[in-house]
Amino acid sequence: MIFKKLLCWLIFCCFLIGDEPVKLDSVIYFQMLQLKSKLDINPIIWQDTREGYLRNRALRVCDMAIDHLGKMNSDSLISKYYTELDSLMIKINDGKEFEVNIPPTKNYHINFFYSSSRP
Repeated sequence: MIFKKLLCWLIFCCFLIGDEPVKLDSVIYFQMLQLKSKLDINPIIWQDTREGYLRNRALRVCDMAIDHLGKMNSDSLISKYYTELDSLMIKINDGKEFEVNIPPTKNYHINFFYSSSRP
């Protein structure tokens, strides 16, 4: 009998102390805002480098995720945008640059009007 009263009292206290669960949309919103502020703080974002280009792409993905917050289900939003953001963050942090292919320069000219045959 005492065990049942103690158990009921414990369950009652758990209901009083417990908070409402946090909606997933608010967590996604604050994470996107935090990521946007971390990406936007670097001045390299406006330069024509690989890192600046990828930072701009990541900011655009963050903006699209925030725009779709109320319109999409949170699970599909996470599966759609978080994977793309993760791959972009890995590319940003790898430190590589664009690969520029410069075509070889010619040091000769072709004379199309020259004829080596004799009449």
